[in-house]
Amino acid sequence: MTTLRNLAPERVRQILDGGGLGIDLRPTDDYLARHVPGTIPLLYEAGPGLGGRARDLLPLDSRLVLLDDGVFPLDKAADSFRGKGFEVLGYLAGGVDAWPETPVSTPQTPLAEAPVELVLIDVADPGTLIPAERSALARIPADCLWERAGELHPTWAIGVLAGWGVRAAAAVGILEKLGFRRLTFVRTRRPGEKPPQAEPVVFRAGGPP
Repeated sequence: MTTLRNLAPERVRQILDGGGLGIDLRPTDDYLARHVPGTIPLLYEAGPGLGGRARDLLPLDSRLVLLDDGVFPLDKAADSFRGKGFEVLGYLAGGVDAWPETPVSTPQTPLAEAPVELVLIDVADPGTLIPAERSALARIPADCLWERAGELHPTWAIGVLAGWGVRAAAAVGILEKLGFRRLTFVRTRRPGEKPPQAEPVVFRAGGPP
């Protein structure tokens, strides 16, 4: 395991200004309430999910700096990212609290209450079915925002549609990194609603059913 370097805030700023990505490991709601502008939330979890999420959502040549909130194991997170080919340069001790500038927040609203001036974008996976009431909205999967952000004007008020929220929160960070500032997190599910549990796969004596 490679030792993870503790980077001074000034050094972190240099890395981010030079195209590096700050990675926020906290839950989505914590990130939306208060975060360093342009950092990408990837939601820490043990196992392969974290590295896979990074591989799906970030350019593979990204240089990463982790924001340490004192809760999640940075060494395990760094190993997950490195296992997918990312370069992890170090971490910012204290995370958002150590950032020398004022953090930002992203407002949240239910879809039914979204202001009419919002340009709504759907950032779900390409294979995800879109409900009928969302079929007329712009569809740009979160991982495609790096290449397709030019389809959006930086002065627009953009509403990022959020199902379970993880990819949508990452889309907020990606858009901020690309220079967008008028962002709203638009929830399409009720607060506290949990993702459905997948049906278990049952193997019989003769093999899969």
